[in-house]
Order: sequence, then structure tokens, then C-alpha cells
Amino acid sequence: MGQKIVDPKTGRIVQLPKVFRDERELREFLDEVLEKALKDPEYRKQFFKNGAPNRKFGIPVDLKKLGMHVDGIDVVQLEFKFEKGEFVLKTAYPEKGSAVWEYNRYLGWRVKR
Repeated sequence: MGQKIVDPKTGRIVQLPKVFRDERELREFLDEVLEKALKDPEYRKQFFKNGAPNRKFGIPVDLKKLGMHVDGIDVVQLEFKFEKGEFVLKTAYPEKGSAVWEYNRYLGWRVKR
């Protein structure tokens, strides 16, 4: 949601773009991603491994495949855990896109595509 980070190599301050206005907008987006991903058989089968619930796992969800568009985000990583007989979304984060940055100690900050 837009934050400033300091490149330790150069000391330069980098402003990450704001993709969501607030937590509610982010929550609505994640609800929509989950709903559409669970309707897709390819993503659904990842919840089970050899017929049993996959205890802890992550699913990279391609937004284009789901017919969704968010500026700066192409893929969202959803991390699940199987607890008390049900799957629980533990965290979600953007994996690829123009608003997703990664740090490489040799190259500094760069867009992760």
C-alpha cells in the first residue's frame, strides 16, 4: 500500500507505488481472488495431495488467468494452512508485477517480473 524503502547499497529512498487505497479494498480484492481461484479446477486440486488435505502450502495465482486486472500486480501468492479441519488463508502477497520490487544485494532494488 505504498511505502518508502531505503536501498542499502546506494542509500537512495525508493517510493513503492500505492496499489490499494486501504485495508478494506485489499480485503475485497483477496476475497475476489480466492473466490475465482477456488472455481478453477487447476487451483482447487492444489488443496489436496494424494487425496488428503495439503497441510501447509502456497499457490501462485495468475490474475490474468482469472480475468482480473490490478495495476502493478500480475501474480498473487496465497499461503494456506490446514487447521481444525479447514483451510485457512494465512497470508497473501504480490509475487510478480511492475509494483512488486525485490532486493538483490548486487543489483539493488528492481521490479520483479
